[in-house]
Amino acid sequence: MSGRYGRALTVVATVGSGLMAGVFFAFSTFVMTALGRLPDRQGLSAMQEINDAAPTPWFMLPLFGVALVCVVLALLGLRRLNERPSKFLLVGSALYLVGIVVTIAYHVPKNDDFGLVNPNSPGAPQAWDDYRTPWTAWNHVRTLAFLGAAILFTVALVVYRRSREQSTTDGVAEPIVAAELTRSGVSQ
Repeated sequence: MSGRYGRALTVVATVGSGLMAGVFFAFSTFVMTALGRLPDRQGLSAMQEINDAAPTPWFMLPLFGVALVCVVLALLGLRRLNERPSKFLLVGSALYLVGIVVTIAYHVPKNDDFGLVNPNSPGAPQAWDDYRTPWTAWNHVRTLAFLGAAILFTVALVVYRRSREQSTTDGVAEPIVAAELTRSGVSQ
C-alpha cells in the first residue's frame, strides 16, 4: 500500500464499502420489513418500483467503481505482501467482491424475474412471499461482506499509519537516545 495512490485508493474503498454496506443494511433491517407489512400487492409493487429505480449512475458508479478499486488494491496487496496492510487489503477486497458476486449472481436475476410478476395476478401474493425471504437472507450476506470490507480497509489504513510512524520514530529516535546517553555519561 505504499505511496499516496495506494492510500488514496484505500480511502475510496473504505468510504465506498461503508456506503454500500449502509444501503444494503437499510434493506436488511427495515425496508424489507416495512414492505412486508404492506398488503402483498402493494409490497410487491413497491419492491418492483425500487428495483426499477435502483440502477442509476448515482448507485451503480459507487457499487461497481469500488469493485474496480478493490481489484487494483488486491493487485497492489499481492505485489507487496511483505507490507503489513497488504493482508487487510486482500481480504477486504475479496469480501467486497463477494458482495458484488452475490449481487450479480443472485439479486440481479431474482429482481429481473420478480419484475415480470403482475401484481394483480392470482399468484402475486405467493410470488412476493417466495421472493422476499430468500432475497433478504442473501442481502444480509452482501451487507456483511461490504461491512467487513469497510472494516478491513480501515484497519489497513491504521496499520499503515502506525507502521509508518514507527519507522519514522525508529529512524529518528536512535540518534536522539544515543546523544542523550552520551551527554549523561552512560556508555552505549
